[in-house]
Amino acid sequence: MLTHDALKRDTSRRVQRLQAMMKDNDLDAMIITGQAMPGGMGAIRYITHAHLWGGVAYAVLGADDPHPWLQVWSSYQAVWSRNETTTLPERVLSPYEDIVRATADTAKEYATGSKRIGMVNMSKLMSLGTYNAFAAQLEGYEMVEVTDAFNAIRQIKSPFELEAIQQNGAILDSAMDIFKDMAGVGVRYWDACAAVEGYIKSFGAFWGRTKLSLDITPYTVPTSKDLRMSRDDIINFEIVYESPYGYWLEMTAVFSFDPLPADVQALLDGYLAAVEASSAVAKAGNTFRDISDANDKALSDRGFPVAGKHTPDCHSTGLDGSDGPNSLGAPDFVLQPNMVLSYHPGTVLENDRGFLISDNFLVTPEGAFRLSPHHADRYYMQLEA
Repeated sequence: MLTHDALKRDTSRRVQRLQAMMKDNDLDAMIITGQAMPGGMGAIRYITHAHLWGGVAYAVLGADDPHPWLQVWSSYQAVWSRNETTTLPERVLSPYEDIVRATADTAKEYATGSKRIGMVNMSKLMSLGTYNAFAAQLEGYEMVEVTDAFNAIRQIKSPFELEAIQQNGAILDSAMDIFKDMAGVGVRYWDACAAVEGYIKSFGAFWGRTKLSLDITPYTVPTSKDLRMSRDDIINFEIVYESPYGYWLEMTAVFSFDPLPADVQALLDGYLAAVEASSAVAKAGNTFRDISDANDKALSDRGFPVAGKHTPDCHSTGLDGSDGPNSLGAPDFVLQPNMVLSYHPGTVLENDRGFLISDNFLVTPEGAFRLSPHHADRYYMQLEA
């Protein structure tokens, strides 16, 4: 059940799993770096439910303390975070002095044993200047990069998280109907996209974007503000948005006013066949490489000239759009049960020809399970002119 109380219980279990990892690594405390941007705040949100809109923040977790601390650069943002947090509101602070020093002082209060302090996102989000400031404040303590160990835990989704992801899958799928209803020859794309985003935000989402491609390439981008729909447009439309609870999903559909030409329909059918083939091998124990190879094979078996990849075929997703490895950077990564994959066959054909087909799947021992109502008959919709 998606309630704040259920979220607090789930967050408590997440903290316990992280603290077990900390004890395995002989860590007294852990400092988690966050940035107010998509892809930069999920680790902090995982244990505090804090949502950042600007600047930096740091969470501090002690090895035995069930309640994390949160140091936020802005007093306004601290008030917002207190309204939403799953930790104790009085532990959300906005130090007017040096936020690095305040964070380090909090961590040092826990670091009385091994003096080993775990650092999450130190290499990903922390500038050299900030790293040097932490190193100075933590002189005599060992800073240990544990981002991979942290991510390995949050990649395995709880029942609460899976329900929140399915909630967003249903929202994004229904948002495709908003685009369909708004579409018409002469309508500004910007207006149709704004209607879609307004609909999604009405459920409580804060951040995201809508994009599209009109040239039978997979490169979806925001349109110019004055671009209007034409009768012969073939629209590859993409939504990338967080859920009301912060879980990021990607979803696409193809729209046209006239029936698709035979060659374009064959191309779309090829990419849909690739999703079907590769999701069947997205089993626990298989690797990202198995998914990538299945996508390429499905298209080449239909006579399409595979030229390479325009994007990873998939990546783990959650409170960040990517909360771990992807198929390009870590092809031999072994899939685990209850991982959620943002799924978009990255195979591109000669002359950059292709469709972006995106949805989100749960890894199971039998194969991937779609986490939305966005089934095959929802990937193409014909519009009324």
